[in-house]
Amino acid sequence: MSKEYLDQQKEKILGFMNSSEYQPMDRGEVALVLGVPADEAGTLREILEGLVEDGSLVLTKKKKYMTATRAGLISGNFSATQKGFGFVLQGGDVRDIFIPIDATHTALHGDLVLCRITDPSEDKPSPTGEIVKVLQRRKNHFVGTFESTINGGFVTPDDKRLGEPVAVFYKDENGAQDGQKVQVKITQFNEGKPHDGIITMVLGNPLDLGLDVLSLVVEHEIPFIFPDNALAQANKMPQVVTPSETAGRRDFRPLPTVTIDGEDTKDIDDAISLECIEGGFRLYVHIADVSAYVAHGTPLWKEAAKRATSVYLADRVIPMLPPNISNGICSLNPQVDRLALSCVMDFDQSGKVVAHEICKSVIHSDHAVTYTTLADILENPESIHRASYPGFLEMFKDMHALSGKLREKREMRGSLDFDFPESKVIVNAEGKPVDVVRKPRNVATSVIEEFMICANEVVSTEYFWLNIPFVYRVHEEPHQEKIEALMENLSELGISMKKGKNQAKNLQTLLERVKDMPQGPSVSKQILRSLKQARYYPQPLGHFGLASEYYSHFTSPIRRFPDLVIHAIISDNLAGKVDAPYVERLEESLPDICQHSSENERRADACAKEVDQLKKVEFMIDKVGEEFTGTISHTTPSGFFVELENTVEGMVAIASLDGYYEYHEANYTFINQKTKRSFSLGDKVEIVVAAANLELRRLDFTLAK
Repeated sequence: MSKEYLDQQKEKILGFMNSSEYQPMDRGEVALVLGVPADEAGTLREILEGLVEDGSLVLTKKKKYMTATRAGLISGNFSATQKGFGFVLQGGDVRDIFIPIDATHTALHGDLVLCRITDPSEDKPSPTGEIVKVLQRRKNHFVGTFESTINGGFVTPDDKRLGEPVAVFYKDENGAQDGQKVQVKITQFNEGKPHDGIITMVLGNPLDLGLDVLSLVVEHEIPFIFPDNALAQANKMPQVVTPSETAGRRDFRPLPTVTIDGEDTKDIDDAISLECIEGGFRLYVHIADVSAYVAHGTPLWKEAAKRATSVYLADRVIPMLPPNISNGICSLNPQVDRLALSCVMDFDQSGKVVAHEICKSVIHSDHAVTYTTLADILENPESIHRASYPGFLEMFKDMHALSGKLREKREMRGSLDFDFPESKVIVNAEGKPVDVVRKPRNVATSVIEEFMICANEVVSTEYFWLNIPFVYRVHEEPHQEKIEALMENLSELGISMKKGKNQAKNLQTLLERVKDMPQGPSVSKQILRSLKQARYYPQPLGHFGLASEYYSHFTSPIRRFPDLVIHAIISDNLAGKVDAPYVERLEESLPDICQHSSENERRADACAKEVDQLKKVEFMIDKVGEEFTGTISHTTPSGFFVELENTVEGMVAIASLDGYYEYHEANYTFINQKTKRSFSLGDKVEIVVAAANLELRRLDFTLAK
């Protein structure tokens, strides 16, 4: 049976069972009413069991089937707290369901569950319920600390939301010693007593260098060891481009070419050449041709598909491809020949693309320029760096001019620009944080950003019109109810938002209006939270944030698997390999590739944020008792968060303030009922670092006296 047929039958059965006249029936009655022939009885059983498994149906004690909704059951993800209770999240305007500690059964944080409401009280913030079934485990591997006992031991999870320690029998210890960090797999979920588990990996002793970050990497199940077959393939890879490899490629080596990246970048995906032509500019965006070295179906391809992305952490990079590829033969390093896929674009004086070509090429980068250096050259006529780039200064000037035109056109169509301060944790050789600084966002970063956006748009537009299956980067329009909720929240702050069909343009105007307000950063975050999350998808649903009709990720194949897939498709198309069977294979494989890549991207982001927070807290440990100036960035009924100049954030608990403060949720303000002193979003405050908790990755602040 095809998946399409089974999906159709599932939809038919659920529609029937949700109808008003439906009464609970056993499998035979369902077959009789639906007219299912005898030779399809096995298929019907498979469908019904699958619907029970995923929580769409429930099976009563009398073996009757009915939908979970008609049985009064609700599905959702369980969000646990460190205290043991939690909530089943409903999303939208529907109230989340409170689950007491004695009603969670075996559900763990993040599990997809079915629950039943036991107290629908409208006068409480949330109805109360109990979990009746775990539909899908988010995961069953956890990192924790092993405590040995006579017959085995226990693993206490690092994530306190995961509840009680996991029991490990002696035979399942896998050599773990008392006090070591380990990964444990739960083998049996038990209600009312510790779950049973087996230690699958010993990470090391708590004080081992880098173990704090490694624990988070393992907790997020990010692969960090390359398999032997992938390493063997990588080790056989040549580290120089041979003449035979350049055959049939456009030779762009004579062009003045530069790469522009951060100071510590080692995996260089892109290089730029720019020429003035009659009536405008010719821009060459050269992207490392990783697909020339990592072929479909090889061990390296399979490992890149599994990882889906490189993961950039404060003290390390976990690359998608081994370093001798990501930093070696595929990296567009200066003064060496490299294979590339080049997107060549001709622009008129207004910045409009009037012609383009996508081709295989060989390039030779003249210089690796840093963002800081280029910004200084562009903004400072007396820059000492100018002498290092004779013959390139005019090209840098033209790059700045063209990128400005591209940015102007993008803003005119409604592209959103969230100017959030990004931070970088500086660590020493031992992985200890020595500073936290804001990442500079300057004219040079804008130049590269505009060129990459333009190349991505041109490539995805061409392949859409070629009608070849492709990987698109999509960012759908926000739900109207989200925008209406945003407008309501902003009105409480005295900020209005224009209504109209062009939501992107309205949001762009709003961002521009609030950027210099004290509440500006908070409003920007509220706007961002009202938007959908960007993802990969095999159809061009548009990119709302960039106001692009067609958009893809083409420019980073060293570190993103979707880009590598795109390069492989382009290379195969240029070689004339795209026929009907090829298209059919793509149509079958791309949905799973897109979903897997989107999920792993979110996993990498979550790990990076947790590592940054861990290192920020570690950086502040020796600053407990010191005073700093910060800005109120976020409020909750229990207190407000204060962000320091270096982006480190901590919470001032309402209980630590003198006097009684009432929280006005509508405008995110605390007001002292006696003195009328208030604290609102955007207010500058003087704080003292009261505590730095590494285990919880939390900073506590108090107001300076």
